[in-house]
Amino acid sequence: MNSREKPSKKRPPRLGKSEPKEISRIVFWLLVLGVGLAAFALYLPTLRSDFVYDAEAQILINDYIHDPAHLVEVVTLQVLGNDVLDFNRPVQLFSLMVDSLLWGRNPWGYHLTSNLLHALNVSLLAALILQLVRGGAVSPIVRLIAAGLGALVFASHPVNVEPVAEVACREDLLATGGILVGLLCVGAFSRRTGWPAAGWAAGCVLALVLACGAKETGVVGPVLLVAYWGLFAREQSGRRWAWVIGSAGVAVGAFLALRFLLQPSESKIFTEAPSVLGGSYAAAVWIQPRLWVLSVKNILWPDALSADYQPANVMAIPFLWGLAGLALFIVGQGFLAFRHRVAALGMAVFWLGLAPVSNLIPIYRPLADRFLYLPMAGLALTVAGGLLMVAGRRSVFALVAVALIFLLFPLSALNLRRQTVFSNSWELWRDTLVKSPRSDTAANNLGYALIEKGNNQSALEAFQVALQLTDGGKPNALAGAAIAMENLHRPREAEECYQKAISLDEKYRFPDQLVESMAMTRDQAALLKVIQARMVRPEK
Repeated sequence: MNSREKPSKKRPPRLGKSEPKEISRIVFWLLVLGVGLAAFALYLPTLRSDFVYDAEAQILINDYIHDPAHLVEVVTLQVLGNDVLDFNRPVQLFSLMVDSLLWGRNPWGYHLTSNLLHALNVSLLAALILQLVRGGAVSPIVRLIAAGLGALVFASHPVNVEPVAEVACREDLLATGGILVGLLCVGAFSRRTGWPAAGWAAGCVLALVLACGAKETGVVGPVLLVAYWGLFAREQSGRRWAWVIGSAGVAVGAFLALRFLLQPSESKIFTEAPSVLGGSYAAAVWIQPRLWVLSVKNILWPDALSADYQPANVMAIPFLWGLAGLALFIVGQGFLAFRHRVAALGMAVFWLGLAPVSNLIPIYRPLADRFLYLPMAGLALTVAGGLLMVAGRRSVFALVAVALIFLLFPLSALNLRRQTVFSNSWELWRDTLVKSPRSDTAANNLGYALIEKGNNQSALEAFQVALQLTDGGKPNALAGAAIAMENLHRPREAEECYQKAISLDEKYRFPDQLVESMAMTRDQAALLKVIQARMVRPEK
C-alpha cells in the first residue's frame, strides 16, 4: 500500500428515504389484526339488535334459507332461476344459510357474522395499503400510520352502519371483501412468476367472481385490475396482465350472463320491474348528479342519514351549491390521485364502486347508505394516499395524522348512535320518518312495528300518514290498518279497510300469498283471514 494512501473509511449505508427498513411480519400482523379488532369492538352493540328491514322478511317470514336442501340449489347456481329474495346473489344466500344452520332464527349469530365480515374487510384494507407501498421510499412507521388511519376511517364511518347492522345488506360486505381479496391476490401475482403466480391469479379471479355473486357491484372488479396494472405494474408484461384481467372479465361476464338468462320470468316477490329514474334516461342524467351530491354530503357531514331517502332529502341541498361542493370533492380527489398512486387507486374504487348503483341501469332504490360501502373503502385508500403524499414533510404529516385521529372520535360517536337506530324496527322507522318525512315506506313500516309492540292506536296514526302520502293508494297500509282495527276490537272499520286494500290490489284477497311475497308475517295474515271470514258470512 502506498504510504500516502489512507485506508478507506466507508460508512454503512443509512436507512433513509432511499433504503427504508421493511415492515416485519409481526408488526404487519399486529396492525392488520389490531384495526380489525377495533372495528369489531365498535360494532359490539349490534349483537343485541333485532332483525330489521329486509332481514325480517328474509329470515323471520320466509323459510327458504332455513331449508338445508336448498344449499344444493345455491351452490350449483340453480337458485338463479328461482323466485326467491336475492336469487341473483347466491353468495349472499349461502352466507345466510350457513348462519341459519348455526343459529336458526337467533339474530345474535347473524349480527356476529356481519360484524366479523366488516372487521375482516377493515383488516384486508389495511393489508392492501401496506402491500401497495411495499418496498417504497417511505419509512415503515409512516406506512403503518397511513394504513392504520385509512382503515380506521373506513371502520368507524357511520354510513357503513346500514350494511353492517342490517343483516340482509350483508351483500355489500361480501362484495367489498371479494374485491379487496382480488386486489391483494393480484398484487401477490405481480411479484411472482411461474406456478405461484398462476395460483395467485386464479385466487384473484375466484375472489372477483364471488364478489359478483354477492352483489352486482362486483362487476367492477376486472376494471379495477386494469387500474391496478396501470398504476402499480406498468413496467411488467402487458400480455401477462392481459391474461389475468381477461380471465377475470370472462368469468364475471359468464356469471352475469347466467344471472340474466336464468332469472324467473314472473315473480311473486318482485311484482314490478324497477323504473327509470325520473321516467326517462334524460331525466335520470339530470337527477343523478343530485344524488351524488347527497352521497358526498352524507360522507363529509353524516348528520341526517336515512334508511329511505326521498326527493325532499335531495332537494334540501341547493343545487348550485351542491354541484360546487361535488366539484370541489372531485378536484380534491383528483389532486391527491395525481400526487400519489394509492390515492389514485382509491379514486378509481370510489367512482367505479358508485357506478353500478348510480341509476345508469334502473334499480329499485335510487339511493341508500349501503351503496357507499365499497366507495368508502376507496375513500379510505385516498386518505392513506394523502398521508403518504406528505410523508416527506414531517410537520404536515404529523398535523394531518393528528387531525385524523381526532376525527375518529366524532365518527365513532355518530356510528354508535346510528347503531341504536338499527337496533329494532320501531327505532329504525321512527328515525327514518323524522329524517324523511315524505317516506310512505317509513310510515307504513312504523305502523307494523307498532302493531308488534302492541301499540295499535299509534299504528293507526302511522298508517294514516302513509295513506296521506300516497293519496290513499297504499294497500299494505290499508291492510295494516285493518289489523290494528281488529286488535282494537273495531270489526266494522277493520272490514272496511281490508276491503279497500283488496280493491286496490287483488293480491290482498289471499293472505297466504302475502306471506309468500313477504308483505307481512303469518300472524298478521291470520288476522286478515279472521276479518275475511266475517266479510263473506251469509246475510241473515
